[in-house]
Amino acid sequence: MLNFSQKKTIQYIESNLLKECDFITHAFCTRCGGVSEGMFANLNFSLREGDKEEMVSRNWEILASSFDLSVEQLFMAKQVHKDGICVLDDDPDSVLSAKRAPDFDAIISNRPHLAIGILTADCVPVLLVDITKRVIGVVHAGWKGTSLNIAAKAVDTFVRRFSSRTTDIIATIGPAIGHCCYQVDDVVFEAMKEAGHRDSFFSKCNERGKWMFDLPLANSLQIRNAGIPSENISIVNVCTSCHYDAFFSHRRDRGNTGRQLSFIFLR
Repeated sequence: MLNFSQKKTIQYIESNLLKECDFITHAFCTRCGGVSEGMFANLNFSLREGDKEEMVSRNWEILASSFDLSVEQLFMAKQVHKDGICVLDDDPDSVLSAKRAPDFDAIISNRPHLAIGILTADCVPVLLVDITKRVIGVVHAGWKGTSLNIAAKAVDTFVRRFSSRTTDIIATIGPAIGHCCYQVDDVVFEAMKEAGHRDSFFSKCNERGKWMFDLPLANSLQIRNAGIPSENISIVNVCTSCHYDAFFSHRRDRGNTGRQLSFIFLR
């Protein structure tokens, strides 16, 4: 049985590791608690797949109200399955500049009163916090982003841009498609050649040219290789494909589905 937290109608998962930080609010939202209908039922945050704009807008309002935020405080990654990283620092124009910048799949910020987030439906959501510098980050990592080492590059950005020490960074990998359900072909297997530790997160299956891929583990290993101690990393071991009632899944629903939100807010 999944252990959910709840605010008003919204069910979500919290990281025990991140809960220790009293200066942030975070959530790995489920699909439960919104107003969307049909294949988007019911807390869908994405318009790309064809949901009605009024439904999605209402879902964002419900989310903001539930966590005592305004919709304007939410800043989202643009998500193009690459390794672009958006940095929101003390420069007052950084948010405006980011909105004009090329697309990106990760955000790192030290700006208080700003929530940063990503949308997923099987891809890995990663939340990062520097507990000393009070810097936060979100990463969207599908297989393409993982092949580009985006999670490790995000950690490196903490170090380069904010002088973070890797021993001060904690990370949680949220609900994503699990090893149990994520069968991939040789194209994906070969794309991970440079990712390191490939044998640790792939296993062969009976079908020739097919592999079972542990995407959360791959990202966990990349984060650890970037210098974050293993005790600073946690994985929410929940498969989005297995749990229809709780999560959208692109693989399970053959693309006909919505997107759940993972976010972190620096108070």
